[in-house]
Amino acid sequence: MSTDLREELDALASTQTFTADPSAWDRGRRARRRSQVTRGAAVLAVLAVVVGVGALALQPDREARTADTEVPGGALPSEINRTNVPFTSEVPRGRASVAFVDNGAGITLIGAENGDYHQFAYDDPERALSVDPLVALSPDGMRLAWTGATDRIVLADLATGETTAFAHNQGRGAEVTSLAWRTDSTTLMWNGDTDGEAAGGYIDVTGPSEYAGFDMTRYGTYGFPSPSADLVALASQGEVSAAPFESAPDRQRRIDRGQEVDRPLPTELYPDGAVVTPVGWADEDLVVAMIDPPPSDVVERPRLAVFTSPGASDPQWREFLPDLPDVTSLSFAVDLVPDLTGDPDQELTHDFGD
Repeated sequence: MSTDLREELDALASTQTFTADPSAWDRGRRARRRSQVTRGAAVLAVLAVVVGVGALALQPDREARTADTEVPGGALPSEINRTNVPFTSEVPRGRASVAFVDNGAGITLIGAENGDYHQFAYDDPERALSVDPLVALSPDGMRLAWTGATDRIVLADLATGETTAFAHNQGRGAEVTSLAWRTDSTTLMWNGDTDGEAAGGYIDVTGPSEYAGFDMTRYGTYGFPSPSADLVALASQGEVSAAPFESAPDRQRRIDRGQEVDRPLPTELYPDGAVVTPVGWADEDLVVAMIDPPPSDVVERPRLAVFTSPGASDPQWREFLPDLPDVTSLSFAVDLVPDLTGDPDQELTHDFGD
């Protein structure tokens, strides 16, 4: 990026008022009021490097939510169960809170507003004969992505039930190993392997179009970027004592790779460490992740946790959904996680009953 362009972006971010698409709020971007303007230039500069060419939609402010206010449009359930509900051949419609694949039993969606379970077949003979697909539910719960055969990623619009297949990696195929949504629910990132070499790309679901073949060593090509893209939450390699993150690189020094930072795990909860698998961001400073400590007589399965990112002035850590099912792939609509109030009794999920 040239110096002139950087100066123009800085001036634009500090002097102009941006008007977002009225539907953007519902797509779940949670830039806080105190950081919306000051981080505007960083968002543009970082995402231009990570994504390449593309439109950038700034999201409006979201009011802070308290224990007395519900997340509009639904909630995460207080428990997740394996189920044998009847299959359907069509993608269910409506916002979902959870998506998972249960060892060849198709894809299961849990409704965000009523807690109903829906199972549907992904209708892919090639995939059915190989391995189960990976699933990725968008932060707002309105889009679902899953891996089809080796040459495609399927995206479903849960508002209409329509699906679109993308021949990822520019039609060359790849074994996809991870899927991650950006916080605005409009861009899906995939990582994988092609003939022994790392591969990856971004799919703009509003296009549709794909950015492919980017340098896998660049900042933001792995993990889940925060709304401002200042931090990327990374999956740990085995059990760790601190959740790994990567901070934005120093653009003045023309460095593409970010700096590794971490967020210590509470030792009273995880004296022997834990495996950390991020699933998204609930806010600019709040990351959501699956935490899997070593098996014991007390803890046998991973649980979900929401916690403040590195450097937060008021560190917080809350566990919820403590008994996640042992399934092939599991994903959450993280926009449905309420903002933390500091109240240890704050409800972060909803009991939908039977």
